[in-house]
Amino acid sequence: MTTTDTPPSPTLLTRDQQRVAAQLVYGASNQLIGREVNLAVFTVASHLAAARRKLNHPGSSRAVLTHALLTAREVPPPSSLGPAPEFTARDRQVIRAVAEHSLNTAIGDAIGVRADDVRAEIDAVVAKAGACNTVHLVGLGHAWGILSGDDVVAEHTLTEPVGAVR
Repeated sequence: MTTTDTPPSPTLLTRDQQRVAAQLVYGASNQLIGREVNLAVFTVASHLAAARRKLNHPGSSRAVLTHALLTAREVPPPSSLGPAPEFTARDRQVIRAVAEHSLNTAIGDAIGVRADDVRAEIDAVVAKAGACNTVHLVGLGHAWGILSGDDVVAEHTLTEPVGAVR
């Protein structure tokens, strides 16, 4: 190795865990992931549990796990069929809350609604995004640059529509 060569970035996940996680960011169920990567559903669940532990998110929702996986760059974000919809600041707030909180009470606190009203708020943004579910919404949020690791960019883009897929 020469001095200009850089070694590959170390990853926390095993290759099999990454294969499972790469399917998760599209919002796939454990059953579908198992079919796609030729693993038993129990093994898929085991790989996702290991990923949660390795990323310090035990007990987290699948959406929070997806955000952690993408933030840590353990897997690439899902591909998108086009640019992001014209999300409002409220829509972006919902996307971020789903990515950061596992419980409806915490999501409700983050977006300023009762826990009973959280599902309706999330469902509206999932539909607007054309996502399969909340997990896929978080994946697309990363693909569109809404959930970037740069808080300055995230705050700045709250008032501007997202342009194109990264």
